[in-house]
Amino acid sequence: MIEELIAQGQYNEALAQLNDLNDENTRYLRLVCLIGLGKYKEAKIEGSNAKLQAKSTYYDVVSMYITALKELEEYDEAIDLLIEELSMPYIPYEYDSLFNTAYDEILLAKQEANYLSDQKESIMSIEEIGRILSSDTTNDDLLYMAIDQLQQLNIRLILPTITEYLRSNHHPFSKTLIMEILIEQQVDEEFEVSKNHSTYYFNPSVSPLVLDQPVYDGVIQYLSRVIEDDNPTLFNQCVEYLEYFLYNTYNKEYYEEDYNVIAAAIHYYVATLQYLDLELEEIENDYFCEKEIIEEQLLALKEIEC
Repeated sequence: MIEELIAQGQYNEALAQLNDLNDENTRYLRLVCLIGLGKYKEAKIEGSNAKLQAKSTYYDVVSMYITALKELEEYDEAIDLLIEELSMPYIPYEYDSLFNTAYDEILLAKQEANYLSDQKESIMSIEEIGRILSSDTTNDDLLYMAIDQLQQLNIRLILPTITEYLRSNHHPFSKTLIMEILIEQQVDEEFEVSKNHSTYYFNPSVSPLVLDQPVYDGVIQYLSRVIEDDNPTLFNQCVEYLEYFLYNTYNKEYYEEDYNVIAAAIHYYVATLQYLDLELEEIENDYFCEKEIIEEQLLALKEIEC
C-alpha cells in the first residue's frame, strides 16, 4: 500500500503512514518520500539517521542521502561520503558504478558552482585528484579538470599515484600534461613511462617542455616555407596538429633529419582531412624527401589517432 502511494507520487500520504522509526525499511521509504517532495534538508537529517540503522537497505539509503547532499549543494560532504564508500574492500557492482558516476557528477557540479561564484581557490583536494588518476572509469572532462587543478598543488604529495599513472595504459596526451607539471615543479626523480607501445625512463629535472624541443621550431620552419604564404589557415591547422602530435609522442627523441619528413606527413595528413586536392608527389618535391618515408610517417600519425 505504501509502495503504491510512493509509486503514484503521493509522498505526503505515504509519509503519514511511515511511523515506525526503528524499522530500517521505514526509514528508507521516508527518505524516498522526502526526496520526492524536494525537502532536502529534512532528507539529509533522515538520511543520516537511516544510514546508522540500515542493513539490507544500506546502499539504497546512501544513494538517496547523497542525492540530498547534492541538491543542497553540500558537495564536500557528498564527496567525502562517496570516497568512504568507494574505498571499501567490497561494494556491489551496481552500486560501485552508480557511486562512481555520482562522484564524477558532483565534482563537476562543484566546479561549476565555484566558477559561477568566481572562487579562485582549488576546488579539488590532492586526495581527490589522486583518486581520479587511480580510477580506470573517470570520464575525460573530469580527468583533464583534475590535471588542470594539479598545476596549482604540490605534485610531490601524490608521486606514488603519478608513478603508477605514467606506467599505465592511459592516453599518452594526458600523461604528457602530467609530465610537464613534473618539469615545471622541478621534480628530480626517474619515472618509467609507457606510451605508444614503448617504455622508457624520464627525469623531469633534465627534460624540456614539449614545445621547447628543437623539433617544434624545426618542423614549423619547413611548414612555413611551403604553406604559410599560400594558405595561412592550413598552416595554422598544421601547427596545431604538430603540437598534438608532439604531446602524444613526448618524449620521443627526434633528429634534425626527421624534421622535413614530419612536416611533409603533417601537411599531407591535415590537407586530406580538409578534402584538399593534393598529391603525395607534390609533397615529396616540396619537402625533399622520398614518398615511402612520408608514408611511414603517415602511419605513425594515424596510429596516435587510434
